[in-house]
Amino acid sequence: MFITVNGFDNTGIPGAFWDVMEPHARIDSIGGVAVLAVVIVVLSNVTSNVPTVLLLGSRMAASAASISGGSETRAWLILAWVSTVAGNLTLFGSAANVIVCEQARRSQLFGYNLSFWSHLRFGLPSTIIVIAIGLPLIRGEYESPFFSSSM
Repeated sequence: MFITVNGFDNTGIPGAFWDVMEPHARIDSIGGVAVLAVVIVVLSNVTSNVPTVLLLGSRMAASAASISGGSETRAWLILAWVSTVAGNLTLFGSAANVIVCEQARRSQLFGYNLSFWSHLRFGLPSTIIVIAIGLPLIRGEYESPFFSSSM
């Protein structure tokens, strides 16, 4: 996977995509964070969440560092949070989803066949809700006993 992702990155397509998205996905505004979250969610479900982190991480961090050092830390937290949660949106969002579904299908005890659509029926609302709760905490909009906005 790492070799494939590196090869894809060397095509210049991810860099060109980021060049188009970066002005709209800056983390110094709520709208920018929302755009960035959508980009991460979509890419995580097209390429899976690990390749998304590999392809976006350094570009996103550099963009955030141009704002401030604290912004770079928040950018990494946003990428980690959203890509992890986005992996739950569809079966393809995370390799773990595919493995679990295949194991469930093969199970002699249960033999459960989880379809793309039945997974999406749960994955879509849960992903949106969990991301919507987490992003304000990361941005520092709300104080939480579990998360300090001064990170």
